Amino acid sequence: MKEERPQDNPNKTYSMEKNKHMKRIVCILGLGGCVLGMQAQYDQEIISIGDRTLTVDAAFKISDLPHTLDSVYQTSELEYQLMPRQVEVTYEPKEIKAAKLKVIEPLTKLYRGYAKAGVGLYTTPLLEVHYNSIRNRDWAYGIDLRHFSSQGGLKDVADNAYGENHFGAWAKKYVNKHTLEGGLSYDLDRIHYYGFDPGDVEIGRGAYRQDYRTFKGYFEVESHYRDSAKVQHRGYVDVRNTKADIDVNESNYVLGGEAAKTIDDYRFGIKGILDINSFDQGSIQAFYIAASQDSAAIDLEDFRNTIFRLEPSIHARKGDLTVNIGLGIAVDGGGEKTIWHLYPQAYLSYSLFDDLFTPYAGLTGGLQRNSFYSLSQENPFIHNANVLMNTSKDLELYAGIRGTIFDNLGFNARVSVENYDDFAFYVNDTLFSAENKFAVLYDDLRVVRVAGELTYIHDERLTLAGRLEFASNTADDFEEAFNLPGVQFTLDGRYDLDDRFVVKAQVFAVGKRFGGTMMPGENDEVELGRFYPVELRSYVDGSLGLEYRYTKRISAWLDFNNLTGGRYPRWHAYPVQSVLVMGGLSYSF
Repeated sequence: MKEERPQDNPNKTYSMEKNKHMKRIVCILGLGGCVLGMQAQYDQEIISIGDRTLTVDAAFKISDLPHTLDSVYQTSELEYQLMPRQVEVTYEPKEIKAAKLKVIEPLTKLYRGYAKAGVGLYTTPLLEVHYNSIRNRDWAYGIDLRHFSSQGGLKDVADNAYGENHFGAWAKKYVNKHTLEGGLSYDLDRIHYYGFDPGDVEIGRGAYRQDYRTFKGYFEVESHYRDSAKVQHRGYVDVRNTKADIDVNESNYVLGGEAAKTIDDYRFGIKGILDINSFDQGSIQAFYIAASQDSAAIDLEDFRNTIFRLEPSIHARKGDLTVNIGLGIAVDGGGEKTIWHLYPQAYLSYSLFDDLFTPYAGLTGGLQRNSFYSLSQENPFIHNANVLMNTSKDLELYAGIRGTIFDNLGFNARVSVENYDDFAFYVNDTLFSAENKFAVLYDDLRVVRVAGELTYIHDERLTLAGRLEFASNTADDFEEAFNLPGVQFTLDGRYDLDDRFVVKAQVFAVGKRFGGTMMPGENDEVELGRFYPVELRSYVDGSLGLEYRYTKRISAWLDFNNLTGGRYPRWHAYPVQSVLVMGGLSYSF
């Protein structure tokens, strides 16, 4: 039978194509129904019935079981050969911050007592005793004793022995952020008016000997608030009485107080002082008639004087700038008339380069009391027939710069112009003495001063300090500004070698000065009321001190004073003592 192909029967081909299209339509409809059925599965339920056969293929399993292989492996030994070779290493050190250690050192042991004793040429004994309390939160007290005297040793002048004696006691009490402090002291000083030639003038020793006896007492209260908003305050009372063999009796009473308060960067302060002085001059005899039995002593006038001072001030600091402004008000009363003084106060400084250099300028002034005690402290050879007048520094203008050249070298350079009213000058008197006592006279003074200072400190072992000053002193009425030098130089040094040897040295020089006298010289023209200048030569002097510390408590010392041996005049007709060598021991207990 012959096989029939579709292309041989067109009808049959059409039928096949039609069947294909039908199948496609049925599939599409079936898929659509499935989709609709899926969409409506929550609304319709479909149940299929038929046979189904599930088959599972057999798994492939490994039939071999694991077993142990009995075999031995031999390993070969390895040999290592080291080849020495130096490797070059480069170190690059880096800076690190230093570690900060908080080390609290034990407190230095304090001793309650200290004694120093020695003796020198010209029968010169020295004795000092100090006894103090040690650390205490509530109390502090101390006692001081000192004796120093000498037979002088000067020739071609009268007896020049002198002596100094001092006793003092003080106590402090710390209570409620305040310090209460009080103290008493007594001084007995003896001098001789030796400024004359005993071969020319005969004066009994008792007639030119002088004893100064001074009693002092004080009491003060001072606050120590840590809170800067509180008012810091201080109040004090000072009492002094001075007597001399020439029937002098002087009493001085000072009542003072001050207060300050800080507000932001400003500090407001005020000071007030009431100073009352009473001077009983005693009596005196004219020199040329003192030997006569018919001569009588002259009773001298007493002086009463009161000074009142008030000084308000404002201190401000902004960064590197510091400014002080104030006003000094002083009332000088008790004499024939009451005098009012006003003293402007100002200070300005600016720190440059972290305090490396600090230029500064300012103006100041003030009223200075001249008492018998203060004048005799400066010149112990005055007589008692002197008028007491207070000195007014009307104005001082100054400017300068201070700073550090190196870490251990500091400097200060300063120039100033000063004007004084009633400045006290000392003139050798011929009315009440053989030119061996000084009268106190007053004149206006103008000073132009240029000064420089250097300070060197090295490891706290070596300290050097030097000062050079030039001054132009011009008096208003006097021909010269008596006893004021034009040039002064000082150099101080201290060296400590391992706390075992200590060396102290000082060199000082004073330029030419002029003393004043009432006695005319050979070439002087005699004028009534004239005070004649006498040239006083310049001088250079020095001192040296050596100390050997055997232990911390025992040491030996040796001092050399006036190393040049020059008998230069400190005052006209008063040469100083020559070379003085002293030695002794000191002990802490």
